[in-house]
Amino acid sequence: QQQQQQQSSMRISTARPMGLFDSFSKAFSNEEYGAPPEAIKVTARHILVPTIEEANTVLEAIGKGETSFAALAGQYSTCPSKSRGGSLGSFGPGTMVKEFDEVCFAADTKVGEVKGPIQTQFGYHLLVVDKRSGGGDWY
Repeated sequence: QQQQQQQSSMRISTARPMGLFDSFSKAFSNEEYGAPPEAIKVTARHILVPTIEEANTVLEAIGKGETSFAALAGQYSTCPSKSRGGSLGSFGPGTMVKEFDEVCFAADTKVGEVKGPIQTQFGYHLLVVDKRSGGGDWY
């Protein structure tokens, strides 16, 4: 019993008492796991048309630079997003159909670049990735 008391007093004497700052610091940090990685997301716009010919017509108009992407989306797109200039908002991988997702999250798709036509079950898309976030150095 005397040996247990000695061990117990040793534990107490070697432990550092926690101050107020230490308590807060420990409560708000997670040293064991670290911060979670930020979710990968893109913000994109698109123009959806039923035929490859129509997609090429819109692509030609984009190339001329006389009309904005948003105006062309309003004029040609069959997607309800046309009322927002083709904006799909922000989304993560796996949210859109596979063919669309592959282009949006491809490392070689540059922000601001018009990509397409991309064929999906819905028709042909011309898309622009406006912003990427998360994923660290992935892009």
